[in-house]
Amino acid sequence: MTSPRPSAPRPEQIWKSARQPLFWLDPELRLAWANPAFEATAGAAAGEADAADLAARLAPPPEALAGRVAVTVATFAAPDADGAERRRGLIFQPFQDASGALLGLLGRILDPDESVPDAAIRAEEAGHRLRVALMDARSALRERFGIDAMIGAGAAHRRLLEQVRLAAAVRLPVLLTGEPGSGKRHAARAIHRLHAPDSPLRALDCEALPATILDRELFLADDPDRPGSIRLAGGDGATVIVGDVAAMPRDVQARLVAALADDDGRVRVLAVTSAVPEAAIGDGTLREDLHLALSVLTIRLAPLRARRDEIPLLAQAMLERIDRRGGPTRAGFTRAAEDALTAYHWPGNLRELERVVAFAHGRGESPLIAPEDLPADVRGHLADAFPPPKPTLPRPLDEILLDVERRLIENALVRSRRNKSRAAEILGLSRPRLYRRLRELGFPDVDDA
Repeated sequence: MTSPRPSAPRPEQIWKSARQPLFWLDPELRLAWANPAFEATAGAAAGEADAADLAARLAPPPEALAGRVAVTVATFAAPDADGAERRRGLIFQPFQDASGALLGLLGRILDPDESVPDAAIRAEEAGHRLRVALMDARSALRERFGIDAMIGAGAAHRRLLEQVRLAAAVRLPVLLTGEPGSGKRHAARAIHRLHAPDSPLRALDCEALPATILDRELFLADDPDRPGSIRLAGGDGATVIVGDVAAMPRDVQARLVAALADDDGRVRVLAVTSAVPEAAIGDGTLREDLHLALSVLTIRLAPLRARRDEIPLLAQAMLERIDRRGGPTRAGFTRAAEDALTAYHWPGNLRELERVVAFAHGRGESPLIAPEDLPADVRGHLADAFPPPKPTLPRPLDEILLDVERRLIENALVRSRRNKSRAAEILGLSRPRLYRRLRELGFPDVDDA
């Protein structure tokens, strides 16, 4: 008679008894589990496994967040036999569901004799600080506000978060103003997520849509319960983001004033504008009564040049978002590159920063972005933007003409303060044709106010 085969140990039994230090990070990158070998190596008992300093040392590199196995290094407080702290390699194995969403990361502390690539060590030394700061910022946002989409730092950012929180606590119209690309729509969406994340949200662009379509999208055609009244379209509890409200035709503005008076808060309006409201009222593009109706709460977003202390953090967040799209990954920025980004004046604000980070991401293959990866005007060497001609093959005429067209459009957008209707007038184009060329030429955030 054969003896029964012993039952195979369960995976959790294997991981718990393994001599290799193992740990698991959840999708929020929090330390969710660690085996005894990890606790012995890291010098942390199970009850201390979520300590902030330990979690910071376990920050995964961008490659791991993008779905690839990655190696980095960390220094652990637990001393070795000779009493000295040791840097140890960490390897991260990401796990994703069928849609590609991150389920978590299985991590292992490497043995002292397992080699770590020199590139990983250099990237860790220079890039780890910003990754950890970004993790801390997101964690603080989730803990206090339940969102992690408004990354920033400093007094101006804290004031903006408080204004967003106050706006989310009431159901009143909000007017968000600021220079083009300063993040007005992001702030409006944050207000909606904090106030009623499950309710409908619509966004309308007054610059891109003709008056007839705006009228149809904004207002109910007929309200049988209130004959003769003007009601906002959308179900009870819905939110509509209207931008740029100063570009809305004046007759539609008048109907919006009447609808706001009749609606009793059934549909919430979050209006954004790149114009200075007082100046827009003076030149007749914004009705004063509409400004009064919308500005019950007003949030003015500061330009990026007034928020220099958060530029490296924002750049890191944008870089990691690009890394997650696949392809080559860059771990962070050298100190010199951070200094160049911080010193630049950013006339295009967040929109321009995102373009610069995307440009730098594709310029090299080293783990860290260096100053030479940045555009010449950003790193302060304008002469480098116009180098002498090189003895290369001539560029195709179509490519040259596309570059000229891009420069003309960008110049018109700057002259018009990103008002696309006025930019179309400067260029002698119809507004639909300008929008079509913006999309065809790859201008980002065409619909952003």
